[in-house]
Amino acid sequence: LGQTMAARRRGPHHLVVDLVVRCSRSWLLCGLALVAGEAVIMHVYVLRRPYTEIDWATYMEQVALVVDGRERDYAKIRGAQGPLVYPAGFVWLYAGLRALTGNGDIARAQTLFAGLYVVDQAVMARVYSLCFGSDHDIQLFPAWGLAVLALSKRAHSVFALRLFNDGPCALLSHLAVLLLMESCRLRNRRSSLFFYAACVCFSLAVSVKMSAILYAPAWYVASASSRGHLGAITGVLTCAAVQLLVARPFLAADPRAYLRRAFDLGRGFKHKWSVNFKWVPCDAVADETDLLDCHGAFTSTPFKLGLLAAHATCLVVIAHRRWRATKKGGFWSIFAADPRHSYSPLAIASMLFASNFVGIAFARSLHFQFSVWYVSSLPLLVVGATALPLVAKAALLVAVEAAWNPWGSSETSSVASSLVLTAAHAAILWALLCANAVPDFIVGEDGDDHHRSSFGERTRSRPRSSARAPPRSSDSREKAA
Repeated sequence: LGQTMAARRRGPHHLVVDLVVRCSRSWLLCGLALVAGEAVIMHVYVLRRPYTEIDWATYMEQVALVVDGRERDYAKIRGAQGPLVYPAGFVWLYAGLRALTGNGDIARAQTLFAGLYVVDQAVMARVYSLCFGSDHDIQLFPAWGLAVLALSKRAHSVFALRLFNDGPCALLSHLAVLLLMESCRLRNRRSSLFFYAACVCFSLAVSVKMSAILYAPAWYVASASSRGHLGAITGVLTCAAVQLLVARPFLAADPRAYLRRAFDLGRGFKHKWSVNFKWVPCDAVADETDLLDCHGAFTSTPFKLGLLAAHATCLVVIAHRRWRATKKGGFWSIFAADPRHSYSPLAIASMLFASNFVGIAFARSLHFQFSVWYVSSLPLLVVGATALPLVAKAALLVAVEAAWNPWGSSETSSVASSLVLTAAHAAILWALLCANAVPDFIVGEDGDDHHRSSFGERTRSRPRSSARAPPRSSDSREKAA
């Protein structure tokens, strides 16, 4: 109030500047501004940008076979672009979209997906506010930094102009992360409600697209640290129950066909559409299929196994250095998690998004629509979980965004853009591996905040007790004098 009065005495110009500065520090106002701005941007996208038909018509054909044709055998569900390769949650989601859009009207579908995108941004704004809203974290990522979330051209395009299932999957994944953060933050009966709601959302995300499973390693660690291993296993069983409930009609018809199609870990990918490994050699073939267009290192078994081994190794190393839950630290401390302590919101978000990022960095092939898996969480990860200089952080974010868009007149990625994306992923991964400290504090059962040192040790930061020190004796006063 004193600063405002002083600004008023200096003149209206200073008062306006002071008001703008104060509003830029408010997470609520900046979040509302982000949501409102994104709603306007998506409205312009839908009206001004031409729609590109890729998979929407195929989705509608596949869903029609299930809803109208009563087909439950996954092996017999196909569309113009190929067979159904997503879990059952995808079927019911797009069946609902088909009903809401009048049998697949594109204009209505674009409006719905634009709304989903705005909701996703609102969820992520809340995640950022929980991570960086405290006094000691505000300098890491200010509230006005939420504007960075609106800068991804590819994310707008995936939601509004392509209608892929990656958008709804990302929304459910982010909502699950937010609910898990809330469950670990609360210390009352609502904690369990938020936890099981998070499990349901996470399982639904996996049922829409299997890529959400990349969060699973960190998900279990965060759950076990706050609820113990028994509580974490209960959460896993909840996720499994949701999967069985969603897929029940298809499992009853032919469980082997459903599992083989919906969770095909050996699925092939076309080299033409690869964004991350376009630089890996592969010779074109004449007999191109739905999921194969070349033979070479890109499709070789050693390449696949090497990426899988690198994925597992990096997860273990990051868990050893960043996810430790005890003072001694180390990978095995994760499995001895003390339920009396839980990670802070920033630590939980960093763990989950790092687990997701590692899986993306070592994915066999990334297509343009896959960018929404991590584009809105990348600023949080780069800013809050690495010790890179600010210029390097900004350069990496710009490089990633540039690589996710076609260069030149081509509709696919180039070797150069693919190399840029791979290099940016490698740099971010190296920064995550080199950062020793867990990026925040953990909340103890006594309610005190325990900050972690660079080696993961806890130190008391802000004692809650305000009791005065005992009076010193006369001898002590004489020595002090």
